[in-house]
Order: sequence, then structure tokens, then C-alpha cells
Amino acid sequence: MLDMLYSIFRLSLKAISANKMRAALTSLGIVIGVAAVITMLAVGSGTQKSMEERFSRFGTNILYLRQPWDLDESISSPKDVTMTDVLAIRKLPGVEAAAPYINSGFEVKYGYTSTSLDVLATDTDIFKTYDWELESGRYFNEKEVDSYAQVMVLGATAAQTIFNDMDPLDRTVVLENIPFKVVGLMKKSGQGGMGFDMDEGALIPYTTGKVKMNAGWNSTDRRALDRVIIRVKDFNTIEDTKLDIMNTVRNTHRIHPLAADDFQLDDFASFVEEAKSASKTMGILLGVIGAVSLLVGGIGVMNIMLVSVTERTREIGIRMAIGATSADIRLQFLAEAVTLSCIGGLIGVVLGVGVSLFVGAHSTSIPVQLSFFSIILSVGFSAATGVFFGFYPAYKASKLTPIDALRYE
Repeated sequence: MLDMLYSIFRLSLKAISANKMRAALTSLGIVIGVAAVITMLAVGSGTQKSMEERFSRFGTNILYLRQPWDLDESISSPKDVTMTDVLAIRKLPGVEAAAPYINSGFEVKYGYTSTSLDVLATDTDIFKTYDWELESGRYFNEKEVDSYAQVMVLGATAAQTIFNDMDPLDRTVVLENIPFKVVGLMKKSGQGGMGFDMDEGALIPYTTGKVKMNAGWNSTDRRALDRVIIRVKDFNTIEDTKLDIMNTVRNTHRIHPLAADDFQLDDFASFVEEAKSASKTMGILLGVIGAVSLLVGGIGVMNIMLVSVTERTREIGIRMAIGATSADIRLQFLAEAVTLSCIGGLIGVVLGVGVSLFVGAHSTSIPVQLSFFSIILSVGFSAATGVFFGFYPAYKASKLTPIDALRYE
């Protein structure tokens, strides 16, 4: 059995090598398809892993309270989320911290340097909510929040942009024509939250940002917050804590028991699941695109094998005349199609792995994660492509009669 398979394989290689250029062009579709599948799955897996790692830094015990973007039409006079809500939420037993969140972009100036800066106006609970660590200096305190102090805690990357290699502590920057003293410098963390990147931004007291700078999406109401960031003590009781928070906010907003909520409480765990789902969908889509490339390559294999059957009709007749059966002829042409596809698949694997490694080494914005499964899948798919698209030409060749084949010119 092994000798027969080896003999068929040798014949297949001989037939393929007889038309090297045609074989190369035929397998090109398989090469591109396999390389595309490996590269796309590597990018998809890398993106999914990167998103999961990024989201996991925040923890799944973070909640966001905000006013809905699409309010229920039955709510005639919705109330903004304010510090009244924050103070009430902080009293709940399942809440570790609750911080006001007002995110705005401002122009910052220091000497001859002028750049845009993402600013988060908040209070001291923000330092309990996120795991941000100080590099030097200090956080602003409650007294500074209450007194509308013009103080700032600066992110590591933002400090480098503004001050280069100078120590930013106790230096004064101008934020929208208002001087701010830098009292603290954060360590680089790579952490952000709901569009705010601490490394690239700065923290100021929410009182200063709201009253003196009209920060936030609702600049006409000095009490309105963009949202509230809430850290729950125990993830295992997060659903009970969410219910307590919702009841508390309904009380502070004086919502009728039968009326709809004029606020929304987002669970960060749901963001993680949505991100994973979106990433998996993207991976499947990329895989489908690669599979389509393999399909196109397979059609090319079938086309060339049909041409090969036509060109080798007399050869088929001679083989049948000296004793070859229809099964032998069918197996020979099927083996040629599979061999051609597998050669293209192996070249595609080398190309796909090479492209993936190159992209991973030279691009910080495109994460790449190669998997052994994707390589095996691609090679298996290329072999299956050879079987599927090679079967009809092989079947057609096996149905020729010796007399008709020998008479063919």
C-alpha cells in the first residue's frame, strides 16, 4: 500500500514538474489563500488578546453611571447626573469608591510649547477607583477640590510632551488661560477609561474644571457631570450593588415608582464581553476572507487539472490499455491535484508566517499572535481544496474508454 502511494506521489511530482510555470501559476492562488488565512487569523487573535489585556487592567468591578444617549420618550424632564448622586452612592455598603467624571480637551501652554491635552476633572475618589500610581509628587486633596484649586496631576507621556526631560513638579502650565500648578506626576500605566488615557492626560479638581472652565458635555449646568465612575467592593455581589445604586439614584432623581429611569448604569464586564464578541466576529470575518481566497485558488486548480486531462488523453488511453483501472486513473489525477494544493499550502504557510512575524515586529498598532492551530487549519484546508476541486477532473479522466482515449488527437 505504501509502495503504491509512493509511486503515485512520484508520478504526480513528475507530471507537475513537466509544466513548472503552469504549476507555479496554478498554486499561486492556494499560496495567497493560505498566507491570507494565517496572517488574518494571527492579526485577529492578536487583536482579541490585546483587547482582553487592555480591558482586564480596569477590572470587571467598575460601573459607569450616566444619562442615556437615547432617553425614553416618556421622560419629560430628565435630571442630569450630579454630585448629589455621587455622595448618595458612596454611602452604599457595596461601593468602594465613586468619582465624578468630566472629560474635556484643552490647549496647554508652557513656555514656547503649546499642545492639546485631554483633561479629566474629578475628585480624590478617582485614585481609589483606578489603580494609577504616582511617580513623584502627590495627588490633589479634598481641601483643594473644595477650594477650586488650580492644581494638576499629569500623565507620564503628557509630561514628556510638555516638559521634555525637565521635572514637571511645581511648574506652572496655562490651561485655557488659567494657570495650573503641577503637584503630581503619574507612572506610565497604559490604562485609560471610557476614552480617557491617563498617560496622555491630566487630572484636575472637578470643581475647578466645572466652574472655572465650563468643562463637560453640559456646559450650561454647573452641577452636571459627564458620568460617575464607581468601583464595587466585591465582584461576586455586583448585581446586588447595581440594584442598590439604581434604587439610590431613582430616589435622588425623585423618579415615580412606575416611571422609567432617566439614567443608565453600565457594567464594565458587559463591555469586556461585547469587545470579545466583536473581536471574535472580526476574526471569523478575516478567516472567511482567507477562505474565499482559497476557494478562488481551488477553482484555478480544477481548471488546470481539466486542461491536464484533455492534454493527456492519449496517456490515459495507453495506461488503460496496459491494465490500469478507472480507480487508478482517478487516484492519479486526484493525487496530482492534492500534491499541487499541498505544495502551494506549504509555500503559503512560510509566506503567511513570515508576513505575520514582519508585521508583529514592525507595527505597534497591529498586534499579531500566531497559532499552531491556524497553520494546521490552513494546510488541511489546502489539501481539502485539492481533493474537492480535483475530484471532478479525476472522475472525468477515469470515465474515458481506452479506445476513445487512444483515438483522441
